[in-house]
Amino acid sequence: MAQVSADRRIPGYPNDPVREKRELMLRTYEYEFPFNYPNVDVDRVWIGGERHGMELFPIKTTDGSTASTQTPSDWIVIHEDEPMVRVAVMGSACTPPGSILLEADPIPGFRHDGEVEHALPVRYRIDNLWGMHLRADLLEQGGRSEALPIAGMSCAVIEIPPSKTVRVAGLGAIPAWATDSWPDDTHYSVRYIRTTVAEGYEI
Repeated sequence: MAQVSADRRIPGYPNDPVREKRELMLRTYEYEFPFNYPNVDVDRVWIGGERHGMELFPIKTTDGSTASTQTPSDWIVIHEDEPMVRVAVMGSACTPPGSILLEADPIPGFRHDGEVEHALPVRYRIDNLWGMHLRADLLEQGGRSEALPIAGMSCAVIEIPPSKTVRVAGLGAIPAWATDSWPDDTHYSVRYIRTTVAEGYEI
């Protein structure tokens, strides 16, 4: 076995000195829909006045003239002055199970020396989130939440590398039955987003 000098504990990383653990001083901020904040951008196709949350489409659907719009999903983009290390997203799917997607732009210094920048994107997906708001067709038919055990909210908590910008998206399941009135109602409705920043963080 290769010998490692006193100030180099891990073989294979000769330029990495012994480190000291870092204490994070955390502060959490809360954002509520419709996410009308100066440091938040909402990019979505559907323009509506929902009361249960901001409904996001996972894809921008085709108009029928082409196979794909070749455009990305709806996103809620949050910028913080100090690096975020945790993001919590709360909401409900139109049709569960739902999913939350998150992308982050890590701060300079996140990549290790020699790392290929695009080899490891900072990208997350949390699936199987149960909890739904009643779709409009259920409400019109007199549907009641107490009769549906899957009615309710869900939450995805994601720990991330220190990042000053995150993008949050979501989706629900595709219902896919012949008489469905809203076959593309694949929204996830975001109600709250909490970001936790590390104050005074330095690489």
